[in-house]
Amino acid sequence: MSNPKATKAFTFREGGKVKLYKKGAELSGAALAHAQAEGFAPKPEPEKPKAEAKPAAEPK
Repeated sequence: MSNPKATKAFTFREGGKVKLYKKGAELSGAALAHAQAEGFAPKPEPEKPKAEAKPAAEPK
């Protein structure tokens, strides 16, 4: 699975350095978390609970 991409351009400061992420740039790590929290990248879809397996009906 590829990394999510930025939907808007934004700057991110980490370790005293500022980096510009352009629209469509691949995101990972702390920059991805920041972008998702601020609305610059789509948030991941929540996992749907799996349906419990129903036991097969016993033959009569």
